[in-house]
Amino acid sequence: MDAHFILSKKILKEQVDLLKDLRLKISYSYKTNREVGNILQEIAPEVDFSIHAKEEIEMIQDKSKISFFTQAESVEELKEIVSTGIKNFVVDNEIDLNNILEAAATKINLSLRMKFQEHRIGSGKYFVYGMPSRRINEIISEIKDNPLIDQLGIHIHRKSQNTSEWEIKEELEDSLTKESLERLNIINFGGGLPTKYRSYTSKVLPYIFQKLTNAKEFLEQYDIQTIIEPGRFLAAPCIKLDTEIIQVQNENLIINTTIYNCALDNILTGTKMLVEGEQEEGTAYLIKGNSPTRDDIFRYKVKLDNPKVGDKITFLNAGAYNYTTDFFGYKKLKTEIV
Repeated sequence: MDAHFILSKKILKEQVDLLKDLRLKISYSYKTNREVGNILQEIAPEVDFSIHAKEEIEMIQDKSKISFFTQAESVEELKEIVSTGIKNFVVDNEIDLNNILEAAATKINLSLRMKFQEHRIGSGKYFVYGMPSRRINEIISEIKDNPLIDQLGIHIHRKSQNTSEWEIKEELEDSLTKESLERLNIINFGGGLPTKYRSYTSKVLPYIFQKLTNAKEFLEQYDIQTIIEPGRFLAAPCIKLDTEIIQVQNENLIINTTIYNCALDNILTGTKMLVEGEQEEGTAYLIKGNSPTRDDIFRYKVKLDNPKVGDKITFLNAGAYNYTTDFFGYKKLKTEIV
């Protein structure tokens, strides 16, 4: 058996429905997994798409469903993007703001990325997108009557697997003036919804959903539409990764694929996928990929019942950022749709 992914349409639709029950507009972060985005166009036509690269635009059939996130494009490049029919843009700095307003030929919907407070350990190693709330309020005042802007919004950038920073209502009250709120039409809560890994729990979701509901009800007073921007929350649970044990070295299991071929997210974010059938008691095994690199480790300690060569190892919640590299000439694993 060759290692491969299995994408479940049923589970993907169930994840979408969880967010629809909150009465939030959904904009899927397409970079998380393009194959998931392609299936969403088929099974969930109500879902929009957040696009971060020009190369992804052609992959979305209905360009009116795209929100394009600018990132240092020139005015000419933005004119090309506008010409595709995209009307929704998100900017995180004033240079991009000025460029998109210069590039716009007709009215656009524009969202400003605003910095929220970040208290998570280790947040200092990451770039924090957005502009300070003080400047956001000033910009809203400056551009609120611009004839090129139809709907005006705020976008909140949230880190992936965010389990604690969800005081959205309170932070919006602290960050935005009443005048700003009265001019706004849209607020995008961003992503960050956690999914279940070995080191993360999904038990916090009811708390997060309540906080999202509180923020939505607060914004309804100002007739502001609310959007949620899931990536990992939709892409991870609907995909599993089937692999096979090709060698057993005492308590080390070597499988027939490598992190560099399908699970770089494990290294970059420290997430560790659950293994189907892993136990609470018993012998702990290290699961290693088949590349000659020391960090090609899927899990350090997984308790399994007497695994043998030829046995299948299935990783759960495997769909987020499951891209490959050309390291050692690796090729992208196939995805089976069920």
